[in-house]
Amino acid sequence: MFLPKFASKKILIASAFSCLALSTVALPLSLSLFTPSAQAQSRRVRYTPPSNLGTPIVSTPGATRSAGCVGSTIDCLIGLVPDLVAETAPVPQTISARPTIYFLIPKVDGKVIFTLHEADSMLEKGKRIYLTNFELKSKAGILAFKIPDHVQSLKIDQNYVWEFMDTDNDVKVIGSIRRVLPNQNLVRQLKEVSLPLDRAALFAQEGIWYETVQTLAEALQGTPKKAEIVSEWNELLKSAKLNRVLPHSFLKSAETSSENISPLKQNSY
Repeated sequence: MFLPKFASKKILIASAFSCLALSTVALPLSLSLFTPSAQAQSRRVRYTPPSNLGTPIVSTPGATRSAGCVGSTIDCLIGLVPDLVAETAPVPQTISARPTIYFLIPKVDGKVIFTLHEADSMLEKGKRIYLTNFELKSKAGILAFKIPDHVQSLKIDQNYVWEFMDTDNDVKVIGSIRRVLPNQNLVRQLKEVSLPLDRAALFAQEGIWYETVQTLAEALQGTPKKAEIVSEWNELLKSAKLNRVLPHSFLKSAETSSENISPLKQNSY
């Protein structure tokens, strides 16, 4: 339940969660390793949105992902999800029972609130299954948020709506997610490959957005970073109209660290 003082908050809408503990150690990305022509020629990870056939669509007016920025603000709150047209866009998919979603967050020093609800085919919120709020002190960057293990698994073919509120900057993003079972062909192919780019390409071609992003994001946080992975990450963001994310680094996840995050309340419903 959000506090009344946020009734007039700026709400930024998204169509699309690492543990709550993280530090503000940035992992820089090189954004100019390839020329545009070289990127176009070598691109392997091409996201194909799932077919609308038999898939609920985002049909509520205004329920597309916002750029997440106000005016000329550079640092802003954005869900790293596809920018799709509301009337035709299927709900972004995951194959994980407790997926990880990535956000670009502005510099923050205050309370962050996250909620997760079941939703119907029109993305009208139903039963709340998770609520948490915690203090976050961080520079601007890319934050990975994983649904904790104690939260019930996402149901197959069930729509969910999540909300992520940054009370320090008085902004909120709202998004959707749908868990699906991977088809047998994808299961077989994933068993045959181990390289991050190969796996990300498979997820992308099957319309599995969240695992596409997570696979590339985790590969980028290794040392040293491979130029091809950096290029594929940049091109994926551009294809999803997430250009504002390009200059930013990842915020390093650290489960045992309590320096910058102080949990206030974590409930599962």
